Amino acid sequence: MMNIKFTLTAGLATILAFAFSSCSDSDASENASHDEIEVLENWPNGVVKKDRVHLVADTFKVSYYHENYKLNMTGRAFYVEGEEVKHGDWISYYPDGVKWSQDTYDKGVQNGAYMTWHPNGTPYISGHHTEGAMTGVWTIQDSTGVVVKTFDSTPK
Repeated sequence: MMNIKFTLTAGLATILAFAFSSCSDSDASENASHDEIEVLENWPNGVVKKDRVHLVADTFKVSYYHENYKLNMTGRAFYVEGEEVKHGDWISYYPDGVKWSQDTYDKGVQNGAYMTWHPNGTPYISGHHTEGAMTGVWTIQDSTGVVVKTFDSTPK
């Protein structure tokens, strides 16, 4: 079986976004900007490091990539004075593609479930954030799944 690697450069991303947006239904031309991939940063070797897709209003899906072409982190964000503000679920991955973490944000502040995994896929740290602070019971497990520590981080 042939194994082909693609390097997505800024030019190719623009061409692909244009091609895909022109292949959809007639309403797509009115919303073409919602389908375009905007490359924001590249690695020195030309591989995309960061891109975004406009979703609705001022919200974007932002993706970061490892230098090996694999997804590093993705989530939704909006921008305030040019600064990225995370909102909703953000997921990070190890360079081999295994999920590393999942965190929830509310207008840039951690707020909700928090979870990380070991490189072998077993849970590592789990807990909850409320308005940026660790709250409730947090659990830490070793790479075999054995709980090594549990603590209550609720402010007293």
